[in-house]
Amino acid sequence: MTTRTIAGLILLAAVASAGALRAEAARATFADERLEALVSEALLKNPDVAAAVATSEAAGFRVAPARTLPDPFLSFNYQNDGTAISLGERDMTFLGGMFSQTLPWPGKLRLAGEEARQRAEEVRAGTVGRTRLAVEARVRRAYYEYLLAQALLDLIEDRSRSWRETSAIVRERYAVGFGVQQDVLRSQVEILRLDEARADEAAQVANSRTELNRMIGRPQGSAIETAQRLDFRPEVPDLESLLRAARDKSPELAALERGIEAGRLRVSLARKDFLPDFTASAGPMYRGSLDPMWQVGLGITLPIYAGSRQRPRLNAAGAELRSDEARVSSVELELEFRTRERYETLNAALKVAKLYRDGVLPVDQLSLESAVASYRTGKVPFVTVLEALNTLYADRAIYLTRVAEAERWRVSIDEADLQPAGGMSAGAAPSGPSPGASVTNAGSAMGSPAPMR
Repeated sequence: MTTRTIAGLILLAAVASAGALRAEAARATFADERLEALVSEALLKNPDVAAAVATSEAAGFRVAPARTLPDPFLSFNYQNDGTAISLGERDMTFLGGMFSQTLPWPGKLRLAGEEARQRAEEVRAGTVGRTRLAVEARVRRAYYEYLLAQALLDLIEDRSRSWRETSAIVRERYAVGFGVQQDVLRSQVEILRLDEARADEAAQVANSRTELNRMIGRPQGSAIETAQRLDFRPEVPDLESLLRAARDKSPELAALERGIEAGRLRVSLARKDFLPDFTASAGPMYRGSLDPMWQVGLGITLPIYAGSRQRPRLNAAGAELRSDEARVSSVELELEFRTRERYETLNAALKVAKLYRDGVLPVDQLSLESAVASYRTGKVPFVTVLEALNTLYADRAIYLTRVAEAERWRVSIDEADLQPAGGMSAGAAPSGPSPGASVTNAGSAMGSPAPMR
């Protein structure tokens, strides 16, 4: 492992530790040991993180040059008295060397070095911090997409078992003369349609696993171990604590703080540019057989063009500083808006999921049981059982999708991004397939498309 790689890992660990400490107060997501391990692995292997760390390293390497004296200047010259070569014969003929060193006004190098350091800190806090949060969020979203795909595949298997039981009842009634052949054929068709849905959902599981492996940096065919299934978790920290956590962990705000400090240093440095720099010089002069000579000198720059050079630079530095100071309020307002937006959307998703879990699904189950019992006694036709069973499993698919949607909104809250989640509107699920698409696929697996509530 190279020194640069080690330095990058140390820098990444420092950013990760700082982010963890700031975010410890409140998190919308829940701890999952396997998921945390996947996130940690991704932060070490993901090329986007490596690129951000390298960019931060590059900014850090600019600090030492900024506070170092300019390169000295060495020159050689020959002066001849008369038209013929007269070295060693005439006093004014000599071969000389001159060493010159520019000396900035005291304090300039210190300010320049400190400004470069603050700029490096700005890159570290902003670029590395945002990349880290973005990669972590993508891994978490991909993880929940994988859990959702697995849950929907399990739902299809459960649906298949229910259809086989229902088909047995249909054949039983047909065997004793109370059913019709069309009902038997329809039940068989439903079972065959589930084979199609199973194949589609198995492909979705494989694709989700591939995407998750890609985010982590593993071979894309690697197996993924998960510690949990999708589960409804209604707990949400209070909004104020989430807002504080978002402000504390925001890479944009942290970068602006460093940028403002760097801007103040730039203003101070621009003021010092009105003061002259010095040039010290010294060198010997060889005169052949005559006694050698030497000379020393001190030069000074004359800032006579301050009105068109130094003054505009000072004004520009001041304007950049005011811009950064104004952007802080803008970022804080945008961050609060995005956090509140995601918080409300998360609560809406949780309310819908709770409605399905506690209200819709129990009623669907009772409706199916009643339909099956009535069908056994010949009180209702087979289509009643068909509709009840399809409705139950389509609603179960919607419930699972809403639970996964809620988890993805939790991830978006903790990501503290200033952009709309996944580049979508607040009413859409952050990143990955939309809930509507998942529900439609699952609804097809249940025998009929399920409308979105």
